[in-house]
Amino acid sequence: MRFVFLSLILLVACGCGVKTHEIAGTVKFDGEPIPEGQISFVVEGAPVGGNAVITNGKYSASVPAGKAKVQINASKLEKLPPGEKGMDGKTEEVRQYIPAKYNTKSELTADITGPNNALDFDLKSK
Repeated sequence: MRFVFLSLILLVACGCGVKTHEIAGTVKFDGEPIPEGQISFVVEGAPVGGNAVITNGKYSASVPAGKAKVQINASKLEKLPPGEKGMDGKTEEVRQYIPAKYNTKSELTADITGPNNALDFDLKSK
């Protein structure tokens, strides 16, 4: 019984049997390529999604076909307002600069329909 349970966990974890499609594109924030970040595709009904690193505004990922919610994250070192100190006592801290409407409360969607999808995202701060 333990072997069957572990096998099922491994199948779900590796996404075995799930056909994926290669997608690639660019991600900009206020017209500028995101230097470093992450992009995730959470596909409805799929046991796995797709994740990729964004480097110099570009990404590529393998994603199952279907409708996906897209989440984009990027952080940068920011100076704190005068007189404020971070948790470690420093005057700078790493902060997420992409608005929640593109990640934790994402309004972004994509329809992954076949091979070689090109999906570009131009995010706005307002």
